[in-house]
Amino acid sequence: MLDSYFFAIYNRSMDFSRERIDEVKHTDICLWLDYYGDLLSERQLQVLTYFYADDLSLAEIADLTGLTRQGVHEQVRRGASKLEEFERKLGQAERERELSQALLYARDLLACGQTEETLRVLDALLHTFGLYESERS
Repeated sequence: MLDSYFFAIYNRSMDFSRERIDEVKHTDICLWLDYYGDLLSERQLQVLTYFYADDLSLAEIADLTGLTRQGVHEQVRRGASKLEEFERKLGQAERERELSQALLYARDLLACGQTEETLRVLDALLHTFGLYESERS
C-alpha cells in the first residue's frame, strides 16, 4: 500500500501525462538538444542552441548567422521537429526519466523499510537493462 502511495507521488510530481507529451515544451527541446544535438546539421544545432539554450531572439540569431529572420524561424521549426522525431523513435530522454523515477521510488521504499518491494523494483530495473539474467548465470 505504501509503495503505491510513493509511486503515485512520483507520477504526479513528474507530470508526464499523455496530454503533456503531446505538447512539446521549451525544456523538452533543451533536453533533446543534449541527447540528439549531434544528429542535427551544424547550422540547425547552432541556431537551436542560440534560440533555446542562449535564449536569443530570431533577429539576434539572424545577425549572428547571416540568415534572414524567416530563415532562422524555419531552422528552429525544422530542428525542433527533428529532435521530437528522434525522441519519439529513440526515447532516450523518456527512458532516463523512467529510470530516475524508479530509482527514487526504490530509495524511498528502502527508507521506509520495505526491503522486499525494493528488491522487486531493483530486479525489474536489472531486467530492463538485461543484467538480471547474466548475473544469475
